[in-house]
Amino acid sequence: MLIRQKAILALLSRAKRPLSPTVFVKLVFLLRQETVLKDESTFYDFIPYKYGPFSFTLYRELANLRQDGYVIPDEEHIALCERTVGLAKEKIDELSTVFLEAVDKIARQYCGKSQTNLVEDVYTRYPWYATKSELTDLRPKSTEHTKKTCPAVYTVGYEGKSVDAFFNLLLKNRIRMLIDVRANPISRRYGFSKKQLSEIAMRLDFDYCHMPKLGIPRKYRVNLSNFDSYQRLMKKYEQEMIPNLGNIIDKVAMLMKETPAVLVCVEKDVRCCHRSRLAEAIAQETGLEVNHI
Repeated sequence: MLIRQKAILALLSRAKRPLSPTVFVKLVFLLRQETVLKDESTFYDFIPYKYGPFSFTLYRELANLRQDGYVIPDEEHIALCERTVGLAKEKIDELSTVFLEAVDKIARQYCGKSQTNLVEDVYTRYPWYATKSELTDLRPKSTEHTKKTCPAVYTVGYEGKSVDAFFNLLLKNRIRMLIDVRANPISRRYGFSKKQLSEIAMRLDFDYCHMPKLGIPRKYRVNLSNFDSYQRLMKKYEQEMIPNLGNIIDKVAMLMKETPAVLVCVEKDVRCCHRSRLAEAIAQETGLEVNHI
């Protein structure tokens, strides 16, 4: 079991009562924001969603804890399952003192608040995460954003990011469409296979488009071992593959002129990703600047 999942069990144990999904997510969010866990790269990331801060990764792992019998199978209430409390305590006891103190701090400060007061408090102090909330009566007026995205050829790599951090980045840059330029859109990392990515995009009101012909076939990627080998492949893509993508390049160029769209691929280092060369080709077609986010 992951350390962050053990922290969930500890939080439910300290709460001493069943939590609503809204309260539960807010408490985990505050664990991230207001304790030493803000520096823990493997802890949950959050995005603005229907009821404020939300984490798709958190909800996926909560479902796993339900399936494993640690959490009650009730969608409306979140609490430890009585028959496995002993097992949960064993997992909680494996946490470091630092993690336990962080959980205790949040439980002491916030578990006694009503849902309305807790939500209003979070919205007031973390207004970005209230920008998409359907609880409009609790949403601060400062969450109204009218600034538009500057037209550009945007690109992004998801390597090293959680799916929540990834979409939070896109939301902050006011992107509206994902153009997936992977030849083979599969990933072991939760949220980044084509099916998962497109479903989460839809739930967040992004358009999603997969253009596999813009990717580099797997057969050309098998011997990549260092920076120089990546650069040879990038040169091959630019000189031999892009010239055969005329109609598709035109289509992407049109999309990027019409809506804030981003080329999505894997690599963190854009120099080692074909999206860099693809972006330059689209920039020449559109006259837009390239922006790697």
